[in-house]
Amino acid sequence: MSIIFETTGVFTSLQHIENIETAATSLSGPCDSLAHILGNALLGNEIHAETIEMTFTAPVIRFRERALIALTGAEFYAYTDEREIAPFKVHLMEKGDVLRFRQPKKGTRVYLAVAGGMQFINNESGNIVLKQGTRIEFKRNYNELHKKLFENLSVRRQASWGLDAYSLARLYYSDVFHIIHESEAVLSFDPKLAITKDIYTVTQRFDRTGFILEGLPLQLRHKSSKQPDRCGALLLNKNHELAVSLKHKTHDSNFEHFAFIADYHLAKLSQKKPGSKLLFKWVDTEEFMRQKESYDNWIKTIMQQIQFQHNIELSK
Repeated sequence: MSIIFETTGVFTSLQHIENIETAATSLSGPCDSLAHILGNALLGNEIHAETIEMTFTAPVIRFRERALIALTGAEFYAYTDEREIAPFKVHLMEKGDVLRFRQPKKGTRVYLAVAGGMQFINNESGNIVLKQGTRIEFKRNYNELHKKLFENLSVRRQASWGLDAYSLARLYYSDVFHIIHESEAVLSFDPKLAITKDIYTVTQRFDRTGFILEGLPLQLRHKSSKQPDRCGALLLNKNHELAVSLKHKTHDSNFEHFAFIADYHLAKLSQKKPGSKLLFKWVDTEEFMRQKESYDNWIKTIMQQIQFQHNIELSK
């Protein structure tokens, strides 16, 4: 076996991406698809390779063989008996290492990527949720970069490079969310204005499907006949409370959909936890496209930085 879960954690699951273009808005896959992508990118994996998604309280993980790993997403600072395991860096784990996590300083979900990919070996139920005693096998699809990193990190065990907090600040640390109107549903004028003036708070009614927000109640003037078909839908329940959907395929007649959160803000949405604040801003199509282009260019820059560091490792 490759790794074994000595404790369960909360909402721990094995996730993968089927289509990178729709990963952020898909109703399946990792909640924070960007963290999933960045973890695999740091390791030089295929973007579709599996990651372990851990929420709130992370499990204790024992390594039964050497592995290259990267942690991304929330600021869950991890450690072994010998050293700290910093997020957004590549680390070499040795056989027998036990990975533990402190409570996050900011965010909700952390992702563990492993060089070469992962798969279940004792999960007869087919459920993606990982429990105590679950074993994960490494696929060991090692490329030339992986082989070089095993060699280069054999002594210091941590890459000298990575992604710093400043690179990610524009994404994860803002509480402002751009929202786009759903064509059929119409809020009355006052509530439409109010949603941008009030500050909403994530309540304890929270899980992987989404969460309820505390703030000024709203009311729809015209309802939409469409059911939300993507992550990040804004909805109202019968008590006129605002709700946000995450990874949820089941349609609920108790909720009315009226808007979407912009694609480029879905990563930070997935990292909000009970007590977090959300501020909403309506944007039109032109503003959405401008912000989306800026976000895509930023991602390309991050990927180029990672590729540059990979080239340095390969030249050593």
